[in-house]
Amino acid sequence: MKQLVLSSLFLLYSFTVYSALPPQKNKAEDSLLYYKKLSRQKKNSYDDRLIANEKAIYWAKQVSDSVYLGQLDYRCDLYYYDDQYDQAITQSKKLLYEARRLKNKRFIGKAYFQTGDFFQKKKNSSDAFSNYVRAIESYSEINDSLQVIRISKKASYIQASLGDIDGAEYTIVNALDYSDALKDLSQISWFYDILGRVYRERGLWQEAIRYHRKALQIANNTSSKASLINNYAITLLKSGDNDGAIQQLEVGLAYKDSLSLKTLYRLKDNYGFAKSRAGHKDAIFLLEEALSLRSDINDIPGAYASHIHLAEAYMTLENTKKTAYHAQQAYNISSKAKNTEAVIKALDYLIPVTRESNVLFEEYTSLSDSLTKAQNNAKFEFAKLRYDVEKAEERESRALEQITASQLREDIARRKINWALAGIGTLVVIAVIFILYQRERSKKQRLLDRYETEKRIAKKLHDELANEIYLVMNEVENEAYSPAVADRLEDIYKLSRDLSRDTKPIQTDGNFPTELAMNLQTYTSSERKLILRGLESIDWNVVKPEVKIEIYRVLQELMTNMRKHSKASLVALVFKTADKLLEINYSDNGKGVSLSKGNRGSGLLNTQNRIKSLGGHIQFESAVDEGFRAELSIPI
Repeated sequence: MKQLVLSSLFLLYSFTVYSALPPQKNKAEDSLLYYKKLSRQKKNSYDDRLIANEKAIYWAKQVSDSVYLGQLDYRCDLYYYDDQYDQAITQSKKLLYEARRLKNKRFIGKAYFQTGDFFQKKKNSSDAFSNYVRAIESYSEINDSLQVIRISKKASYIQASLGDIDGAEYTIVNALDYSDALKDLSQISWFYDILGRVYRERGLWQEAIRYHRKALQIANNTSSKASLINNYAITLLKSGDNDGAIQQLEVGLAYKDSLSLKTLYRLKDNYGFAKSRAGHKDAIFLLEEALSLRSDINDIPGAYASHIHLAEAYMTLENTKKTAYHAQQAYNISSKAKNTEAVIKALDYLIPVTRESNVLFEEYTSLSDSLTKAQNNAKFEFAKLRYDVEKAEERESRALEQITASQLREDIARRKINWALAGIGTLVVIAVIFILYQRERSKKQRLLDRYETEKRIAKKLHDELANEIYLVMNEVENEAYSPAVADRLEDIYKLSRDLSRDTKPIQTDGNFPTELAMNLQTYTSSERKLILRGLESIDWNVVKPEVKIEIYRVLQELMTNMRKHSKASLVALVFKTADKLLEINYSDNGKGVSLSKGNRGSGLLNTQNRIKSLGGHIQFESAVDEGFRAELSIPI
């Protein structure tokens, strides 16, 4: 009797336990499959799916390591789908910890990749990039080319958008090493597009155009092609090829039936903008139409772009009222969106046409400083992360190869010497180019210029660049890499840039406006901004070469005086033509100067003499603490 009771109790207990499991599935694999399906059924509530996933994780542990990691990974997805990015980041870190413990490199890479995506959703680009780089390293170790390329695309986009052009190029070129493993080369078309934009930012138009064309050649998707064409057209516009941009945008608009409305209206807006740059009469109508269409679909970023383009178009037509209206609208949109870069661009157009320029000057300066600081911090973080990764790889490699301490010191010493020689060699090449240019002048002037140039180069090499290079290399050798080192490198760059500008001949051909703009930009810094308007609207083909040279030198003199004496944080240069006269208005918000006859330095007298030799007129206006202005009028 006692045995019968015990048997009955055991059967009852067994029935209770197994009834909680799926019918006829009492093994770990079957339980896992059951709860896995429940967690993926979208008809179930979010909480029920989380509970099912938790049970799936429990059973997955008993199946295999990779299955267990797969369920941890899916929990990240559940948080992501519910927009719980903080929870998703916490879960992805747990996945990373478990993947490292189990030495599973594929899931280590996946954990970093997902974490990068989650941070990007939170608009935390720095942490997103840092995780993308580690994901790239992990997938590189297992030769997963597709993932390396996929993640590199996201990393390079972050770098390019934050102004780290050199870093974006490095990331892309590194990823292209894996492209041979791809069956579909169209997957790397966007790499070539980003390279095109990288070279566009540097003003290397031929290289930029070459990569844009390469991107279009391998793209096989209509929507992608339209976007690639749009980016190509922007590069053509910035290079001054307005007609080429119009032709490309007409090709893009031919795909209209297969494009999203946002893409179509973006093409329409840029088409109108290109026509505006080319002086077509229907440009304003096209731009206004694009603005209306974008407003209809509530495309806020698109409306901002339309207002910016209309502001420039009306500024070219010298319609101050319309320029001010559209610049103000762009300013309102970007301020509401708290987009610093967009606000700065809107102020570029608003400041020259508003009576509140002094107040806006202060906002412009403050925003520009904060944006520059953020970009510099991002560049430094990107560079530091790359540096840390490479240093770690170097240390591991040295350990594996058992390189001695003495050999390591020799290697560092050789590298230091090579870098120093490379820097000095670059400067010597610049000096040689300068000397060759000077030989075209009279013998007496050629000899004098050569002597002065060589003396200046030797002094800079010895007193400034050589010492700076040595100190920086010494700090890097001692692993004292810090923001101070980055600042020192920036100083060395500026010294080299100044030397290059001093020795570089002035181009008076079709590249003159680009050459002039790039020269003027060299006077900017994180504390000093330049607003440049109307330069590209001037028909420089009708201006004589000797006049271009004098204009170049006069503006160089004004900018040099500003940098040395004014302490200005904002400089504006506006170009326009009227009655066969080229008019250039210069203004800055520096400390100003008394313009009494005895107080005019050699720089201002030089500018007066140069303009006078051209039959032109220059007028200065300034007072202490009231900035400095100059109005130039030159016959053309």
